[in-house]
Amino acid sequence: MSAATPVYRIGKTFRFEATRELDDGRFDGNSFTAEAVLSSRVLSPVGFVADFGDLRPLKQYIDAVLDHHILNDAVEDVTNEGIADHLTSWARAQLPEHVAPVLEAIRIRTGRPQQPPLTAFVAFGASHQLHGLRAGHPCGRMHGHSYVLSVPVSAVPRLGDVPVLLRNHLRNAVHGRVLNDVIPSLNPTSENLARHFSDWLSDRAIGDAGRSGPCVRVSETETTWAEYDAGRAV
Repeated sequence: MSAATPVYRIGKTFRFEATRELDDGRFDGNSFTAEAVLSSRVLSPVGFVADFGDLRPLKQYIDAVLDHHILNDAVEDVTNEGIADHLTSWARAQLPEHVAPVLEAIRIRTGRPQQPPLTAFVAFGASHQLHGLRAGHPCGRMHGHSYVLSVPVSAVPRLGDVPVLLRNHLRNAVHGRVLNDVIPSLNPTSENLARHFSDWLSDRAIGDAGRSGPCVRVSETETTWAEYDAGRAV
């Protein structure tokens, strides 16, 4: 049996409003969402796959070139896949050199955001302060988030246990608290929190202390998320 390969992923979404001219001459107007997904097997010393702030050039490009524009003027292939390929190529060439290598892909969706199906969600509010950041970084100040923690249905055999376990634990031990005090052993980035809760669930929802925990996603804001996937030994 080979060892499981854990991976951390983060995602950041960018909305833009645009239209595109189809082959028959019609214009197909939509609200678009570009989701940048980055992944790594190891985290930075702070506890990041990458700092979401390092994706600012991508937002600036989308705002300047795609938002409220005819996409055909900037993108050769204006299908969702073509727009995604265009943005992925641009990002790999233009993002900071420590960020581009961990960019997995950029995905494009049209329409208003929908709640992902088949997922167990638990919401909680908490405060934190991140250490080891550059001077002036906003996350270095004490602040809070309305968090959403989610676990895919397929990740846990006894899914029904998960929302109750998490809701009770988060309400009693985490909600309304300072995460640095609740979990003093880690710098409470979303990536570190995702791993913490995956490990916490491993022998509670699965019932096998020797088995890796489920994939857990932690979202600080409506446009960002981080997840830890422990993988499965094969």
